[in-house]
Amino acid sequence: MVLHYAALAAEAGGVDGFLIGSELRGLTQVRDEADGFPFVAELAQLAGDVRAVLGPQPKITYGADWSEYFGYHPQDGSGDVFFHLDPLWASPAIDAVGIDNYMPLSDWRGDLGSGNPDGFRTSEDLAAMGGQIEAGEGFDWYYASEADRRDRLRTPITDGAAGKPWMFRYKDIVAWWANHHFNRVGGMEVAQPTAWAPGMKPVWFTELGCPAVDKGANQPNVFVDAKSAESAAPYFSTRSRADALQRRFLEAHHERWQAAPSKGVVDPGHVFVWTWDARPYPAFPADLSAWSDGGNWRAGHWLNGRLGATTLADAMAAILQDHGVEDFDVSEVSGDLTGYVQAEVTSARALLQPLLEVFRVDVVEDAGRLRFRSRGAAALPPRIVTVLADREDEPLWSETRGHDGDFAAEVVIGSYNPALDYEQASARSRRTRTGSQRVLAHDLPAVLAEETALAAAEAAVRDQWISRRTLSFGLSPADVALQPGDPVRLVEVEGDFIVERVEEGEIRRVQARQHAAQPPAAPVEDGGTPGGGGTASAAFSPVLHLMDLPRFTGGAAESFARAAAFGRPWRRILLSASTTTEGYALRTGLDRPARIGRLAAALAPGVSGRFDRRSVLECDLFFGGLASASRTAVLAGENRLAVRSANGAWEIIGFCDAAEIGPGRWRLWTLARGLAGTEDAMATGSATAAAVVVLDQAVVPLGLSLEERGRELNWMAEAAASAGGRIGPIAFAGGKRAETPLAPVHLRAARGADGIRLSWVRRGRINADDWEAAEIPLDEPEEAYRLEILDGSVVKRLIDVTGPSALYAPAEEIADFGEPQAALTFRVRQRGRAIPLGLPATANISL
Repeated sequence: MVLHYAALAAEAGGVDGFLIGSELRGLTQVRDEADGFPFVAELAQLAGDVRAVLGPQPKITYGADWSEYFGYHPQDGSGDVFFHLDPLWASPAIDAVGIDNYMPLSDWRGDLGSGNPDGFRTSEDLAAMGGQIEAGEGFDWYYASEADRRDRLRTPITDGAAGKPWMFRYKDIVAWWANHHFNRVGGMEVAQPTAWAPGMKPVWFTELGCPAVDKGANQPNVFVDAKSAESAAPYFSTRSRADALQRRFLEAHHERWQAAPSKGVVDPGHVFVWTWDARPYPAFPADLSAWSDGGNWRAGHWLNGRLGATTLADAMAAILQDHGVEDFDVSEVSGDLTGYVQAEVTSARALLQPLLEVFRVDVVEDAGRLRFRSRGAAALPPRIVTVLADREDEPLWSETRGHDGDFAAEVVIGSYNPALDYEQASARSRRTRTGSQRVLAHDLPAVLAEETALAAAEAAVRDQWISRRTLSFGLSPADVALQPGDPVRLVEVEGDFIVERVEEGEIRRVQARQHAAQPPAAPVEDGGTPGGGGTASAAFSPVLHLMDLPRFTGGAAESFARAAAFGRPWRRILLSASTTTEGYALRTGLDRPARIGRLAAALAPGVSGRFDRRSVLECDLFFGGLASASRTAVLAGENRLAVRSANGAWEIIGFCDAAEIGPGRWRLWTLARGLAGTEDAMATGSATAAAVVVLDQAVVPLGLSLEERGRELNWMAEAAASAGGRIGPIAFAGGKRAETPLAPVHLRAARGADGIRLSWVRRGRINADDWEAAEIPLDEPEEAYRLEILDGSVVKRLIDVTGPSALYAPAEEIADFGEPQAALTFRVRQRGRAIPLGLPATANISL
């Protein structure tokens, strides 16, 4: 087939170059005792045949994997070493040594508090990556096992007395290229070298790439693809998107191989970056109906949609240079920033300040030089302070903690989203569990991917709550090493702190605030909507739930017809309603995404009236997270969620314990089932993938009037942006469940001389939780019940009563059954005004 392709190319007018497929790797290492490596010989012959067809002008090479180009080292203890591809590299038909270069350039673990052994200051450290091209893993050392990798036990690469460690270093391209190659059999070199002559041909990188994913430089050759058996994330990766890391990886290689000392080894004109996709951007990756692999773009090797972007560090550097500032250092700034808009003539400080606040970048003046550093994303091993200034009548140190009300419970970041044709969008953090109602909003004139904005919002709200703790302490005036921006730790105080201010005097008075490493960003979702344009209507496809809920808290009945929505990227949603299909009137707006998800496993019926310790709820949340709470807090109304049951109603559930068992997957236990009178929903259970909605401030009333309770209306959801986008109409009737009388409890039956006395206890929906009251308030104009005597599912007698008891006379029993019954089944419902019959309670009682 290769020869056939070459012949066609020649007939069509020739080609500039030809690559023999690198998918043959592995076969080149198949050895035959008599013939050596026959497949390599066949490749060399194939190259000659292709040359005969194409002629002398086109360049021909073979794309060897980075792990095989330099030799074959059988792991059988024999001590053999074979430069098995040298017959191919030395072939006159081959013009260059082709290497698919996916060699690791980092061993980053999130080394923020302890420091990185290879000198990385951030995961995107360009200088450190450049230093690892000819050092580190694959050059100086290797991991002998996965356990060693986990424990960071590094084994040096040596060659004993032979003194040729380059033979075992896949990163030592220069030494491999510049030396004769001698095979080894049984650990002893053979007398004659291979056909390779030092420096005989240049090296081409037939592929060079790194995925745009967290810690991608740890293992650049892997990719995330849920549909592939080879899908994998790089070592220790959180699978979050990281465009800037991919850019730094490629910059490090290009800076190294474009340098003058590299001329003649790696041909700088033949470094081919993987991958530029020929499919049109942004249709790919946005149109998943046309290309099912579009979801892989987020964390993949693709450069489409990324080459024209910038990074946070590069944007800051450009702003400073444009304003004449040259003495600065942004090498410790980490993060993605697709673009930044300067709408007017202004100062560098005015442009930088929003970026510094949103992305938590600290600025320190060091000997007249401005140093910028990403707070929580740069490696900051703390200095342990053991000696403090001791002044009479003053404490050695003092700690201050800010009041909760002074800090925002939520952070919202507005930006331009490339997935929405650069419409404005917002990302909202999870709400912290405090009494504060403050919201900190940032409106950036920046282009940000949705996941980047969301990660920044989450990090910002976390950082401000951590930094509530501040320390003040004194040092000797001779201790001048500690400067603003340095991390410190006091032996007597828990936690790490960043120095904010140093006052010089008789002692050095230090002010510092608490600091903690940045948590992992949100993981990439396989198959999710990629960030790359598309039409507005295609981009606006939120998950929307219109919910008819019971009275699970205070409020008017119609206010429990509620809406919850989530979209990625998030845009404010407007809900309108109409009795027909025209004349829609605005009812409410959804300002924040709800914590919506679905059950990961079916939820069986449970028990009500007490905490259910046997039931376990597992769900996948599309956004946000959960936290455990005490039983007292749960009984007081915290940690409420609604689960759609098999009968279509929403079961209200409280939970005490929550744990994230996987990315976005939560396990909840110690459940309070069937709350707010939803025992009927609990009794039917919920199927796998049933909807789950956390009941918080993001679930808002639909704005029904009193007259609209139970009336079916058509609802339309629209994006609050100029590009528009809508879904609907959706037919929905709400407000009925909150007016439905609850099922009575404690059903009893006892036979007496005058017949069977039936009784029960009424329940209420309004103000029915007072434990001290002798009776709960009546939430209907009058008390009334419908009692049904059952024979299996057949109603034998229907009785309307005005109190929580009834007498089933002997004559009625004989008329209904023909004889006295040993057991009686009956059903009772409370009657209401808005809803004629409430939820049923059924009992079968032996007499």
